[in-house]
Amino acid sequence: MKKLLTLSLLAFCGMLGTQAQDFYDISVKDDAGKDISLAKYKGKVLLIVNTATRCGFTPQYKELEALRKAYQAEGFEILDFPCNQFGAQAPGTIQEIHQLCTGQFNISFPQFDKIDVNGPHEAPLFAYLKEQKPFSGFDLNDPTGKMMDEMLRKHNADYDKSADIKWNFTKFLVDRNGQVVRRFEPTEKMDAVEAAVRAEISKNMFNQDNTTTMKSFTAKPWVLPQPVLIIGTYDKNGRPNAMNAAWGGQWDNNEIFISLGSHATTDNLKDNDDLTVSFATAETMVAADYVGIVSGRKTPDKVAHTGWTVEKAPNVNAPVFKNLPMTLECRVKQKIDESETGYFLVAEIVNILCDERFLAADGNPDVEKMGIITYDPVHHTYIQLGKTVGKAFSAGKELKK
Repeated sequence: MKKLLTLSLLAFCGMLGTQAQDFYDISVKDDAGKDISLAKYKGKVLLIVNTATRCGFTPQYKELEALRKAYQAEGFEILDFPCNQFGAQAPGTIQEIHQLCTGQFNISFPQFDKIDVNGPHEAPLFAYLKEQKPFSGFDLNDPTGKMMDEMLRKHNADYDKSADIKWNFTKFLVDRNGQVVRRFEPTEKMDAVEAAVRAEISKNMFNQDNTTTMKSFTAKPWVLPQPVLIIGTYDKNGRPNAMNAAWGGQWDNNEIFISLGSHATTDNLKDNDDLTVSFATAETMVAADYVGIVSGRKTPDKVAHTGWTVEKAPNVNAPVFKNLPMTLECRVKQKIDESETGYFLVAEIVNILCDERFLAADGNPDVEKMGIITYDPVHHTYIQLGKTVGKAFSAGKELKK
């Protein structure tokens, strides 16, 4: 009886010894063999990956590096653990692997010593990760996922019954508190990985004392979103001109405002108060950008280079660019702070034209259909407007309940 009790206690203690420890209690070895505590990464969103340099998924190194660069400033890091257990596709020393990865793929994220992720010598980190997020299967609707499933099932019909890592470039997403929130098989698209990383970064905007970690910037013209307005005018010879303007918006119910520098457009508006204001789209982005970077003073016929179809507006003496889905026919009402460098223009909306292809079921313009783009002044890029997410001045009513 005493012997049985002793064995039972030993078994119980053994169970305690294999219980999952806290993520930040785990240590790993860096590429020099030095022990590194994961507590070093407290407060960061982490993507932990087992990698290989001679695998069909090896090009993911470039995507991982791009992901790291995109979100590093927001507290994101990638931890890379080369592993030679899958098809012996990570040969060589860690130094040789690191030299190849930095030289060929320009990686800048930390790369740790080679490890086993399965079996009797598996690294404690991956034992913990697998316990938290076991294998849940490949996407069999994806050709690569189906191929991986068929390949692995040939060798082991029950391969999917274990939590083991199945192949190179399996990824685990860990939040700022050390919780393992997602597991991504190597076949999952990097777009899905990025979306999860972005969501986790946005969700965890607070540090342990519940204060924000927001970064300060000096005053910049970063009011978002900013429009991409195409302003159409005629010169004194009746030749159409177009320019790209970002700083503009609604001034009153039937009036808009635009900040204008000194351009061919301002020259034209000296002789003729009429103009059209249209909205650039993803489809017309290249031409819309072109009319923004080429001066009408130096290239008077620049509209011809856009390939746009031009017609005279029905209600004002200004051109309509029919490739753009919606156009405001306008007339100058006021010029504010007029000088040699330009002015703020206030214009009355005389009429609105919309291509019938871009009308919604209710007969009004459908913004989603148009594919309108906005200007991102932070990164100097164009962003296409997305889908409808709620009803304005109505969605908030649920908080009144």
